[in-house]
Amino acid sequence: MKNTFYTLFTKTYHLGASSVFSIRFNLPTKIVFERGAITKVGFEAEDLGKKALIVITRGGSMIKFGYLGNVRLSLESRGIKYVVYNNVSSNPRVDEVEKGVEVAEKEKCDFVVGLGGGSAIDTAKAIAATLGSGKPFIKYLRREKEISAAYPVIAIPTTHGTGSEVDKYAVVTDVERKAKLTVISRHIYPKVAILDPETTVTLPPQLTAATAFDALSHAFEAYINRSTNRLARVFAAESMKNIVENIEYAVKHGLNIAVRTRLLWASMLAGLAIDLVRTALCHAMEHPLSAFYPHVHHGLGLSILMPAWIKFTLESAKEDFAEIAKILGLKTEGLTIDQAAKAAYDFVADLRKKVGLNFKLRDLGVKAEDIDAMVENAFTYMKALIENNPRVPTKEELKKIYLESY
Repeated sequence: MKNTFYTLFTKTYHLGASSVFSIRFNLPTKIVFERGAITKVGFEAEDLGKKALIVITRGGSMIKFGYLGNVRLSLESRGIKYVVYNNVSSNPRVDEVEKGVEVAEKEKCDFVVGLGGGSAIDTAKAIAATLGSGKPFIKYLRREKEISAAYPVIAIPTTHGTGSEVDKYAVVTDVERKAKLTVISRHIYPKVAILDPETTVTLPPQLTAATAFDALSHAFEAYINRSTNRLARVFAAESMKNIVENIEYAVKHGLNIAVRTRLLWASMLAGLAIDLVRTALCHAMEHPLSAFYPHVHHGLGLSILMPAWIKFTLESAKEDFAEIAKILGLKTEGLTIDQAAKAAYDFVADLRKKVGLNFKLRDLGVKAEDIDAMVENAFTYMKALIENNPRVPTKEELKKIYLESY
């Protein structure tokens, strides 16, 4: 990493020195990162409450692999009661949040545990915010009301993708508007993030690759977007390096705890990066995709859109992408900035194939006739992320990016 940090701290950025040194960073989340950490949930929960609502998705993997059992035993060892809420889909919806709130109120829970991927953790945050602030969740999601408080949250990620355990965001689908919207509030930072690499070894190969691409997209978008700063770039650079060095091996050798540790570490760092500076156009395009097609995994959608997004953005951020090429370990000596930036694009396009994600939107059942509506959806609900991109597309240009990924 020596060369990477030398680049980060000695280079004059096109953004200007004052821009990249404008930093506000406060993380109220206690991070516990170690093997076996899932067995310490009870200890970390002792000061947070007496009864937990444990939020998991309905897929059953948390039960199958014993992770829910570990959490339950740990809470029981400290005399903490709990109730499990498992009515959560892979792209959580408003009604699922509201049902979780009803369960928590009925059972008199006073804190929330999110166990699983970003869907479970984001739902836990949304439930906690609704419990603490008192109005229907839809009002916070549509920004008709401000979140004023939230019940404490413990986040336990079992994937290495979203970084939701260390950020102030919760993404939930507003079914009525057919849109994935983001709640943003300092109140929903988890009180504790428990990152145990052992909980990620059961991810199957495709999900291993897709979640790692989610984190890689976070890192890329944080590094090049209009809001970026030097601290976000430090997090993003370290994240990228760890992902590209470990993703292929993890896909082929999923039980290797060393590579899983590196990927979970990278996911957390990318989460810290986007907590600072948000994402950009790639996420602005994926959210309509998985809002229209809820079966599409967020990370898989990002991996499909990422090459076309990079190609579109390249000319407006070629210095940044040239730096990324170096971070990725590519040989850039003797290359022009344009050539080095193009090398980063080529690397991502090739990496998708190597890890089994060589899909197009049509392969996921996406209909070409829905693309116009997805473009309108992005410009209606994702304008802030679109405008955070170095190159801001017109609607026609956005449609072309979707079609290039189709």
